[in-house]
Amino acid sequence: MTCSTLATGSRRGDGPSRHATSRRHGVRAVLLASVIATAAGCGRAPEPAQPATPAPPFVPTATIKDLMLSIIDPSADVVWLSVTTVQNATGTVETRPQNDEDWERVKHGAFQLVEAANLLMIPGRRVAPPGDKSVAPGVELEPEEMQVMIDKDPDGWNMRATALHTAALQTLEAVKSHDADKVFELGEQIEHACEGCHRAYWYPNEVIPELPSVP
Repeated sequence: MTCSTLATGSRRGDGPSRHATSRRHGVRAVLLASVIATAAGCGRAPEPAQPATPAPPFVPTATIKDLMLSIIDPSADVVWLSVTTVQNATGTVETRPQNDEDWERVKHGAFQLVEAANLLMIPGRRVAPPGDKSVAPGVELEPEEMQVMIDKDPDGWNMRATALHTAALQTLEAVKSHDADKVFELGEQIEHACEGCHRAYWYPNEVIPELPSVP
């Protein structure tokens, strides 16, 4: 029912009844309250932004060298040595995972590589223990030099660590399907990821001699 209906539909004689007048006043009061509430809502200060979730309190203890020696190198060897073809005096020796236990071992190696790549990307991790020195000065950079390069370009470091993560993750998929040939192929990809990082930070000054040409 509209306000005009209230005003015209309850008449007695020439003027409005007390009931009609009372209803008009009630409607006006409701409308006024609605306007006031709307205005108050429009003028209300915005809700304060929620604080950002703090970063996890990582405490990197192992150095990058520690991770390489204790996790990455041994785990990569598990993957690489799971599928091989070797020529010896007796002929060709093929190595492939033969049972569920063998495949489980390769899976564990790949999983450790996946998560080791994440560990490499935790900020604040040092390259090597204090006082550690290069074993091939002039070819290998000193740990302090590597640290400067990583700290200067963390995105480049993370990109190379992500390449290892991607290759190891794909290896996991090959392990699930028991695809030995794919594991071998991805082992090459893992090696390229490792070598790309080493040549960027560990021994960028290494000069690889050209192979002699075949006459």
